[in-house]
Amino acid sequence: MRRLPVVSIVVVGLVLMTFGFAFAQVQPGQKNVSLELSGQLNRGLLIANDGDETDFFNVDNDNSSTRFRLVGKYKGNNGFSVGTRIEVQVESNSTADVNQNNKRDGDGDFFGLRKAEIWFDTPVGRLSVGQGSTASDLTAEIDLSNTWLVAYSGVADLAGGILFFNDMTETLTDIAVGSVFANFDGLGRDDRLGYDSPTFAGFKLSTSWVTDDHWDVALRYAGEFGGIKVASAVSYAKREPAFDSQVSGSISALHTSGVNATFASGFRDIDDSEQEPYYVYFKLGYTSKFFPAGQSSFSIDYYYGEEIGLIEDESQSIGFAFVQNIDAFATELYIGLRNYDLDRDDASLDLNNVFGVLTGARVKF
Repeated sequence: MRRLPVVSIVVVGLVLMTFGFAFAQVQPGQKNVSLELSGQLNRGLLIANDGDETDFFNVDNDNSSTRFRLVGKYKGNNGFSVGTRIEVQVESNSTADVNQNNKRDGDGDFFGLRKAEIWFDTPVGRLSVGQGSTASDLTAEIDLSNTWLVAYSGVADLAGGILFFNDMTETLTDIAVGSVFANFDGLGRDDRLGYDSPTFAGFKLSTSWVTDDHWDVALRYAGEFGGIKVASAVSYAKREPAFDSQVSGSISALHTSGVNATFASGFRDIDDSEQEPYYVYFKLGYTSKFFPAGQSSFSIDYYYGEEIGLIEDESQSIGFAFVQNIDAFATELYIGLRNYDLDRDDASLDLNNVFGVLTGARVKF
């Protein structure tokens, strides 16, 4: 996550406070433009056990962090339009950061720029420039289960900062959950020049060029067959010297009965290294409206990865999730349970599993 300088943090904070007080009166500064302020607050309680002791944390859920966004749109004629987006993350005590030695994120650096972009829509596609999603961003995270808020292919987000405990020496290690579980989700968000094609028969092609000559290409699909909704994506990315190439993708299907299934996978080719990291992820879920309040969704999932952290590492995770929508308040209540298991080829290590429970609420506005 990118950080803002202290001065920028103060400025952004004042701007967001101003918009917060004037929420009902947000108006564009130009004619013929629509302006929308939206966002979400996502807070929870994380309970983590490292095999030695149990800790409690008041956290921001890194699966879908607290954020604000401003979106402006100029609509033209004949399929032409211009749009802008500024999105800022405000994350205090992120599940990606807190651990047994750091129960409070006390450095005051809570703001992170997610997006600051301009796009141009034309009949032949969209051209985007600025900080935003690269073509391959989210290609490993297609998920129709309605439980991705607390369980998706990025399994580390539930308790990514928690450290493994070495039972052999009875001490905490410096190995964090987030360092050995990854979903290789493309190039993420970055300063890029991007292009998205129009949708043809459910397919969309995207590509982007990022600073330092990194680039990617992605193909997405969405459709429905005989009562089964299907969404999928696959991408290829290059980001040297971090890796020579990376392939990632995901597919998810939702039946009208509420039964759903999701699969994701990815691997990297690292130059001049014997390390060959890859992972696979499976999820089964069910969603239905048991209560008038909104949709109820359940899922179980399994993650297996090799050499995500070091050569010969094996990482596994099993999780369960439940999400209850409260439509009248644009709110989702959730709970996720996840076990993390790391097998590292080191005679000095006997790592206990990490078990995490995250429960909380996300409110959108």
